[in-house]
Amino acid sequence: MPVASASGTDASSAGARNREHNQGNQERKYTVEQKRAVLRIRSCKSTAFYEILEIQKTCTDAEVKKAYRKQSLLTHPDKNGHEHADEAFKMVSRAFSILGDKEKRDKFDRFGTDPDSRFQSQPQQNPFAGNVGEDISPEEMFARFFGGGGGFDGGPQFVFNFGGGPGVRVHQFGGARPRARPRNPGQPEETSLFSTIMGLLPILLLFIFPLLSSMFSGGTSQSSTPSMVFDHPHPPLYTLERTMPTFGSKYYLNPQEVQSFTQSKLHTLDKKAEVILIQQLRLKCEDEIAHRDKLREAAQGWFYQNPEKMEVANSFDMPACRRMKSLPGV
Repeated sequence: MPVASASGTDASSAGARNREHNQGNQERKYTVEQKRAVLRIRSCKSTAFYEILEIQKTCTDAEVKKAYRKQSLLTHPDKNGHEHADEAFKMVSRAFSILGDKEKRDKFDRFGTDPDSRFQSQPQQNPFAGNVGEDISPEEMFARFFGGGGGFDGGPQFVFNFGGGPGVRVHQFGGARPRARPRNPGQPEETSLFSTIMGLLPILLLFIFPLLSSMFSGGTSQSSTPSMVFDHPHPPLYTLERTMPTFGSKYYLNPQEVQSFTQSKLHTLDKKAEVILIQQLRLKCEDEIAHRDKLREAAQGWFYQNPEKMEVANSFDMPACRRMKSLPGV
């Protein structure tokens, strides 16, 4: 079975040639675990990134990388001969390109949609690429993650860019040390206080700026949005009824929390309540879709579909998703 050995952009072309060769081989092999992984991933929605990598929304960055390592090894077409392994591998790579990028993951968690959906013309980016905006294919992402050589033996060997800024090297995971910039022969090693400070600057910015911001704003800021409940009052606290201007839905506030609010501020709060309602419904809808997809996966089976279980899955009630569709302008 072929083993990738190229690096950089060669890894992508080499992987493509290997797959083309394997497609002509009628004896492609795969394990039960590899087949299970391919079928599970392909049953996921294309934007169900957490489900594709089999992780929770509360997972850490390290857990995201660990999940990508596991799923990419299970689905890589050079190791998995299943006919749909390539598609599953691309879905795993896409999920990692979103969840492995802090900014994109924050947008995905906040809005529940693909953060790149408005910019379809932009190429997929590697969360660990050396240059911001660098084009990256699933094969090259895999090659860089596993040591930059395209093989299956190396450990992770890549350099992070701090905060997305180019040229600031913070930490390297495993593998050999990064190559140093070439020097003139005989040039002495220079170490200055300025260079040391510049090296520590990203870490200082990370910790000091938020601390200063909280110090200056802590004494003057108040909670911008009071607590609220939707549809029905919750006495004894949430009894002040308000109506959303666009949706016409009712929500309830604690009178003590808004007793100092002007009418203008209350009208602004009515619009804010619509945003909060949509956010809550979107999260609940995602959970409903995930549960329905799991029911469908259980009904699909390995060799034949269970009609009764599939009927239960297809008729699974999703009130949050249904309500979102009924809201005007959503």
